Amino acid sequence: MSEQSPVSADLEQTLTEGIDATGHNSIPQAGARWLIRGAGIAVFLALLVWSQFDVTSFSAPTHRIVGLVLIALVASYTLLVATQAGRSHVRLERSYSEHLEHLSESLRHLAYHDSLTGLHNHRFFHDQLRSEFERARRYGHHLSVVMLDVNRFKEVNDRYGHLTGDELLSFLGRLIGESVRESDIAARYGGDEFALILPETDGEAARATAAKIREVVSNRRVWGSGALVDVALDICAGVATFPEDAASAEQLLHEADRALYASKGGAPPIRRRRGPLSRAM
Repeated sequence: MSEQSPVSADLEQTLTEGIDATGHNSIPQAGARWLIRGAGIAVFLALLVWSQFDVTSFSAPTHRIVGLVLIALVASYTLLVATQAGRSHVRLERSYSEHLEHLSESLRHLAYHDSLTGLHNHRFFHDQLRSEFERARRYGHHLSVVMLDVNRFKEVNDRYGHLTGDELLSFLGRLIGESVRESDIAARYGGDEFALILPETDGEAARATAAKIREVVSNRRVWGSGALVDVALDICAGVATFPEDAASAEQLLHEADRALYASKGGAPPIRRRRGPLSRAM
């Protein structure tokens, strides 16, 4: 059986509840339903009975009074239905607005998060790196970037399949996210590479964070639901820090990437900058 959407569920609830302008129940659900039904039945019966009598059966004053009473009943019933419809409309608009807000938040989450690992994605990482770099340069704070790469991950895919590899990456993302501070930004950079932005963090503290993550990963043997058992993974890390290693956000990322490949034996070690950095905005 398919599930109802939040909007349709709220609509069904609204049509059977009395709700005031603030969104609170003014009449119990069952009472509101039976009140409308009872009023409709009463008006219908009154009109039916009235239609069975000949006009000459009543005196003029009595005929006028009964007619006025019937008009009042019809007007009251119409007013009751209109009031309930208005209250229902208010509740429906509120529910629809909340649904759109929730949907918008979900879309924002999808736009800036990696669906596999739950970490931030490549796009969000670059946006935040530029923002954090400008903040660090303005206030004279340290800013570190850590690049992480899983060694021999292709062997895992070849041996266990890509579904198991995806499960492993999902758990790696969780471990990395749990190993950093709330103020840090952890992202899946692409494939089996991850990246960290560590605001107000010098090189020594950034290397300690990278070492902590490497230790957590290397000490783990069971991944996912148990499909991977006794698989030892290792992570290479590259660290670069502003202001020691770079004068721009792009250069900071480049130097962290150079340091990563140097740790894998594929690039020369990081070169330190010399001389003061420009503080121009």
